[in-house]
Amino acid sequence: MSPWRKLITLAPALAAKVRAMRPPKLRVVADGRVLYWALALPSEEDLEAHAAWPGQNAPSLEAWLVERLAFLEEAWPEVKEVELLGLWAGNPPRLEPIARARVKRREEVGA
Repeated sequence: MSPWRKLITLAPALAAKVRAMRPPKLRVVADGRVLYWALALPSEEDLEAHAAWPGQNAPSLEAWLVERLAFLEEAWPEVKEVELLGLWAGNPPRLEPIARARVKRREEVGA
């Protein structure tokens, strides 16, 4: 299972952690490379208002996280490790880990 899929399956728990931490932005790091420096987190009120329009989706933080992670999975399908960090403004900015998922290496069996 890809790290993206692992995080997508954890979307409810991730959303709960994000709600508790309340970071204004997310940083997404894959295989040690920053994919998003500062992905702005929409408020739940904004998501609900957006979803009220016909044809719009992501009415919840969980759905928004799944949508973003699926988009990133499509763009970078081969990554082995993904880390989500909460990001707060400052000099230097404050970063706190939210989640990390990685592909486990299969151990080679020696003869």
